[in-house]
Amino acid sequence: MASFAHLESSDSSQRRERAAIAAQACQTCRNRKSKCDEQRPKCGLCQRLSVDCEYREPLPTKKDKTMVHILDTLTRLENKFDNMAITQGSSPDMSSPGAHASVSGTSSASLVKASQSETAQRKPEGSAASDNMPKPYQHLTVPHKIMLWPGIYIHLLNSGISAASDLQYVLQEGTPWFIKREMSKHPDPLPSDVGLPCFTMATGNTEQSRATNVVFPTLGVQQIQELSDAYFNTFNVLYPVLNRETFMNGTVAKLLRDGYGDGDSASVLALLVFALGAVAVDGVFERPVSVVNGQPSGFRGGTVDHPPGLALFNEARRRLGFIWTQCTLENVQLNLLQATYYEATSRHLDFWRCTVAASMACQVLIRCEPIDWSSANGDLVKRAYWTCVFSEDLYHLDLDFPQTGINTMEDEVPLPYFHEAQEQHQGSSVAGGSAQANQERSHFQYHFLAMIALRRLIARIHNVIHECERAMQAEPLWRGSQRASGTSAHKTLAASSAQAENFDDYGGPPVAVIREMMRQLDSWRALLPRPLQWSDNDRFEFPATDPMTRRPNEPLFSPDQGPIPIGHKYNLDVVTAQLRTRFYYARFMMYRPFVYKALHFPELMTEEDGNCCALALKSACLWPLAMAPPKNKKRLVPHMFAWTQNFMGILLVLNMCSVNDCLRQIVDEGTVVSRREIESTIGLLLEWMRDVKQVDGIAEWSWGILEPLYGLRPER
Repeated sequence: MASFAHLESSDSSQRRERAAIAAQACQTCRNRKSKCDEQRPKCGLCQRLSVDCEYREPLPTKKDKTMVHILDTLTRLENKFDNMAITQGSSPDMSSPGAHASVSGTSSASLVKASQSETAQRKPEGSAASDNMPKPYQHLTVPHKIMLWPGIYIHLLNSGISAASDLQYVLQEGTPWFIKREMSKHPDPLPSDVGLPCFTMATGNTEQSRATNVVFPTLGVQQIQELSDAYFNTFNVLYPVLNRETFMNGTVAKLLRDGYGDGDSASVLALLVFALGAVAVDGVFERPVSVVNGQPSGFRGGTVDHPPGLALFNEARRRLGFIWTQCTLENVQLNLLQATYYEATSRHLDFWRCTVAASMACQVLIRCEPIDWSSANGDLVKRAYWTCVFSEDLYHLDLDFPQTGINTMEDEVPLPYFHEAQEQHQGSSVAGGSAQANQERSHFQYHFLAMIALRRLIARIHNVIHECERAMQAEPLWRGSQRASGTSAHKTLAASSAQAENFDDYGGPPVAVIREMMRQLDSWRALLPRPLQWSDNDRFEFPATDPMTRRPNEPLFSPDQGPIPIGHKYNLDVVTAQLRTRFYYARFMMYRPFVYKALHFPELMTEEDGNCCALALKSACLWPLAMAPPKNKKRLVPHMFAWTQNFMGILLVLNMCSVNDCLRQIVDEGTVVSRREIESTIGLLLEWMRDVKQVDGIAEWSWGILEPLYGLRPER
């Protein structure tokens, strides 16, 4: 915490120094030619005049050329997009599957014709006119884009895999086509046929509102303590939306005294905490829901349809309707807890809907209620806000879901301060023997703050690198398909579009931008607090929480852990795996354009391009989240839906390392990434997809491609 506070204080002091030199006055003071005290959000003069106070963004200095370069790059891309929009009406529709197949050989052409014939039979009458209209390029999610890379797209069509015929629908409909797979997997809500026995609480109070309060006899004090501890040591470590002491001493104490009410947000909040506590316990130590080919599932506890804690969750959602439309901090928290339970039980669309509700309520709360950010309540609002941003970002960047606009408030909401962590630190000096335990528990705030910083960098990567990549794919898309299929129709197709770019105009990935992003990513890792730091050589090891003690001899992550369940204290394995895997995910996304170049423009590859391509493959290998213990406790893995989709894209890329000559040569050189690493990663990710497909509609469809693509034996 000290390191983040130091950075924040140093940044603020630098801003004050720059203001004294550059005198960034507001527009009102500039117009009146008066001295501005530069107070935010309103300077003194604007406060006295009761007018809006606007500050003009300072121009970059001559020394700071990074942002200038990025802005210039984006300007060139905008011009390129404008030219593409102009030529779209006159140029042939090369984004359709038929365009790729027409130059991919007889086998792929016949497959596309057959699938198009099947499509025509499915469509209603009167749609023939719309079939002849060119379909524009649709933005797809990150992993889904990889399916439509020309080299991979044609390879899947030529492979004879029946599920590959669905790729034309992916190209036509985009993300909604995948969402339909998930909707068909879970057509009904979670079962409501289980609950807790209860009786009306006997009190001397005759008020009508108190007469509806109930007590759950099976939910005793000891069980409440165990379930609460399980929640705060697992889910609340990942996303700390609640304060343990406030919950136990305030919420739980009140419920034990007054019972559980229908219109009481504390009752719903507590029941959701208890339900997640049941998931945290059973999801690690109970029996797996299935065993396939002798391999136990990573989903433990209950069944696929009746997950752990369902009775507690049903009691919560029965009371949720009375308070669901409020815009309070408690409402934001309970929506986030409900979303967490849905994700832990693989109800991904329900998770997203609850996250949207939490984000909307959080925006109203921040904009319409006075908040003291330095107070304990204000700190909880900050934590709830950043948790909403996390969830919304992942589903937008990785799955192309719409945003609520909560990300536009980043500059208004400070980073959380974590009051209870400070209290634990102060209490440890008095408690003596509990100092080490308090120190271990307080590390959760480091993880949360580190994820906030990494999230901002990943968003920047998507905005810059992916826009460059989309421009790279849009016009040369059909040219790449020609070279991937080995045809010689380049000149013929080029002549059909007078305004199309020449093949020689292909500029490749934006190397300068990627280098700058990589420098920022490495700086993020170097500036992490000591308990979170790691290097590429020890990415599977326990974190060095205390420099005075030795790490355990065995690694924290391994391909297999054996038959005995492992439950690390304070969710250490899942928290560490999330942080490190997200780092390698970011590195993979930065270098991924070089994989595209190797697949479609191998003759343009330089030695540096080959090295960057190898780094992309290396960054996609052996992610800790796909290893044990996290893979064996999938109910505790946050945002599992997004990870599964990325695993699908990586498996397609790694498969091309044995098919494509350029990628195969890069891997066989073995200077950066080895064939052994790739084979081990393929095994881990295939095991993940085989397990997840029983609860995930998109993974189930993806398995129809992966199983024959990798020549796997049918399940038994």
